[in-house]
Amino acid sequence: MNRNESIELVLLEKEELNSSYQQGDFVAVPNTKTKFFRTFLPWQLVRFLWINIRMMLMILKSHR
Repeated sequence: MNRNESIELVLLEKEELNSSYQQGDFVAVPNTKTKFFRTFLPWQLVRFLWINIRMMLMILKSHR
């Protein structure tokens, strides 16, 4: 783009702007159950242990 070229700014109407978004363009908001499990310490401990067990099995298999 040359420095001499001008840029045209096009402002859309509010209806056109809102209709340009699709359902998949927005971030998913966690529901109540998801928020609960993210903050529930016993569940975090279970997940931590399970992930570590899987990781250890993977490492042990690779060292054979």
